[in-house]
Amino acid sequence: MDKKRIVLGLIIAAVLVTAVLLVPAGDYLVLIGLTAVCGLAMHEVYSLMERGGMPASKKTGMAGGLLFVATAWFSAKHGFSDEVLCSVELIVLMAVFFRLFGYADARQAFHNALGTIFGFFYTAFFWSFFVRLYMMDTDHLDEPAKVAFYLLLAVKWGDTGAYFIGSRFGRHKLFPRISPKKSWEGLAGGILFSCSVGAAWWFFADGMLGPYVFSLTHALILGLLLPIVGTAGDLVESLLKRAVDVKDSGAIAYGMGGMLDMIDSLLFAAPFMYIYIQFFLS
Repeated sequence: MDKKRIVLGLIIAAVLVTAVLLVPAGDYLVLIGLTAVCGLAMHEVYSLMERGGMPASKKTGMAGGLLFVATAWFSAKHGFSDEVLCSVELIVLMAVFFRLFGYADARQAFHNALGTIFGFFYTAFFWSFFVRLYMMDTDHLDEPAKVAFYLLLAVKWGDTGAYFIGSRFGRHKLFPRISPKKSWEGLAGGILFSCSVGAAWWFFADGMLGPYVFSLTHALILGLLLPIVGTAGDLVESLLKRAVDVKDSGAIAYGMGGMLDMIDSLLFAAPFMYIYIQFFLS
């Protein structure tokens, strides 16, 4: 195990936990932080695509993505309807297609549009669900974001469990063609750690997850499913990196790669958590 990576990871986790617990969800610092994460991740995605020879309008995609994420935050803060967010999404997509007229080569134009849309949806659209979870308790935006905090704990503690258990006991490879280091034993460790987070949350939060009643059954179900969905998000990013033959999406922190490497599991887990809440907790 890389001890330096573990220590750095603990420091980053402590900073994130402190920020989430101390800064109210409706504070503009949250808006800056959430959009900055999206911007860095989108830049890395488009850079990976460029390395792989897939063209995209990086400026258009990033501008649209940042606008969309910021709109998700403002919509929750001020109680705007979902139609506002959908309208911004449509404006971004129309802007991408209007860019088609600026190319002399029609084939290149369509390839460029497809690449731009991929970067937007893979990063900004998926990340917007984490923003919505962050702002989910709209009646208490002067308090910490409990739902998003729970998701961070469940997913990242699950990642930690997968790393420790997989490093020590991993024998059976999960998807060796995509990510040779991941194992079934590691996934089981991630589920175990994530379930422990859910059970602890249920106990100490008196069966509440922000504004929602959160039974032990829901805690264990999410403890089982979130690591699986998060691992799928991790594997998708690994596939993208393998396609362009790079190890990390960037170099923000030692042993952890870029911003995309840090949030890849959240990009899939956040939409799943949002859907779960809408169907089973609301």
